[in-house]
Amino acid sequence: MTETIHDHDLLAARAVLQNLQLTEIPRASALVSGHRSSLPLLAEGAGGRQFLLKYYLQRPATTILPAGARADDYSRREAGFYRFLDSIDPARRDFPAPRTIAVGPGDPPGWLLLEWLPSAVGPTEEVIALDHLGQLLQRLAQLPTDRLLGRRGFPVEHWDPIGYLDRIRTMYDAVLFVLGDARWRSVQRFFAEAVRWTDGRKPVLVHGDFREENVIVNDDGKPFLVDFESVGVGNRDHDLAWFWLHCRRHQEWKRQLLLRWLGNEVGGDRIRAEWGVRSAVAYIAIRRLRWGYLTHGDEDPRLSANLALLDAALQGGPDLFPR
Repeated sequence: MTETIHDHDLLAARAVLQNLQLTEIPRASALVSGHRSSLPLLAEGAGGRQFLLKYYLQRPATTILPAGARADDYSRREAGFYRFLDSIDPARRDFPAPRTIAVGPGDPPGWLLLEWLPSAVGPTEEVIALDHLGQLLQRLAQLPTDRLLGRRGFPVEHWDPIGYLDRIRTMYDAVLFVLGDARWRSVQRFFAEAVRWTDGRKPVLVHGDFREENVIVNDDGKPFLVDFESVGVGNRDHDLAWFWLHCRRHQEWKRQLLLRWLGNEVGGDRIRAEWGVRSAVAYIAIRRLRWGYLTHGDEDPRLSANLALLDAALQGGPDLFPR
């Protein structure tokens, strides 16, 4: 986070801790916000109870945000989601997330104070298992989404093929150069077909940044989710695809993850699940291509890899789905 954190941010976050009568706990390695939008600090209160402060940062004007995103969306979304959880499950008996301790003033709030969830000691490969991911994805799918939609001041993300296509169209100027006209037309046709196959599926809660860094498994083997800055509703396969592409496990482990996910579906549901995964992967590939072009121009070192990923998603079949 060193690229976005300045001394004044750290001083301001520590001032919040002081006002809350909490003491910062130094760490050998700094906590990291996946979106580089907040400064997380571990703190301790009376009696040794530990907390996590998320102090939201002001984004520089030069920051490249995802297509259609505003700088304050992340803090609004996360604070709104925790307020939603507090209204339906304040003790977190049903949903595996930290409890809310306090919400800072302002609109959007400048900070959140959350329960600290310590992770079990050990390598990530040993701590986070396939079963933990399955449990978390199941809990996400079980949370009611109707009360999330239309909440005041809550810019909920729509993670589904229609939402993907809406974002991709706003990327046109940035990605046409690297995609070319023929591949761009293929993308349009692909998402039209993806909408046809996935339309009508019940939307579920989508974490939006479902990665190993945001999964915590405690000493009792219970998994939790943190960092809800990209939370939304939509495609039940989005979080699986996001994790599958971003995790750094060996290929056989990732193959088993995908096989287990798709193995729960048969017939038409299996086809719809494959379209759900393919559409999410295609969106992620195009999002990466946009970022690469805006930051590196035609010298993007990941250009070929991301074009290959996009083509695999557009084509489906054994190039994408293991058997």
